[in-house]
Amino acid sequence: NLNDLAMARAVPYKLQCHLIMPEDDNRAILEIMKNLVAECKKRNIVITGGETSIQNNIQGLDISLTVSGFVKSEKQNQFRVGDVLVGLASNGLHSNGFTVLRKTLGKRFFKASIEPTKIYLETIQAIQEKYTVHGMMHITGGAYTKLKSLLSKTDAIITSTHSLKPQAIFKKLYAHKITDQNMYRTFYCGVGFVLSVPKDDALKIASWIKSADIIGEVIHG
Repeated sequence: NLNDLAMARAVPYKLQCHLIMPEDDNRAILEIMKNLVAECKKRNIVITGGETSIQNNIQGLDISLTVSGFVKSEKQNQFRVGDVLVGLASNGLHSNGFTVLRKTLGKRFFKASIEPTKIYLETIQAIQEKYTVHGMMHITGGAYTKLKSLLSKTDAIITSTHSLKPQAIFKKLYAHKITDQNMYRTFYCGVGFVLSVPKDDALKIASWIKSADIIGEVIHG
């Protein structure tokens, strides 16, 4: 939610939470809300409501969140010819590709599968205060194919020489004969957020943000 709001150049201000569980579990509810409150207090987000639904025909626990934000000044979100692409490092799987993960590696436990998604909100806000950002994309479901929606008569060329390398879990998946095309259509493979910015700004951002690097460019196409 926060990463998608960052892409919309929005400032989050309120959250609602819906919990679905097979039986009433006060300890689990308290633990979830305690952590949720801590994250919201960091960012001045108000929890305005929510619901707990007990349904004995499900297994496990479902947590559904909605976060709303204010857009102070709306800007077009599009990659421009001549822009340089800056990638921000992911910290692993984030919240994408779990169906392929289970199908490929089975039900074995991997620590990478419970690593919380990296939040880019504060980093994106800081970059926008100092530099020009023409376009941005949160690399989620569909991975790099998501960039297509921001390309109008242009192509995004991604280089293989950048420093944001796939984490071990991606290499493990790749070793099970998943094709290059499917890896980059499904998984982050080291990059969780992409910015399209003027060249001069790209060099400054890449040197300022430790987890960032230049990963490509936008050309006519």
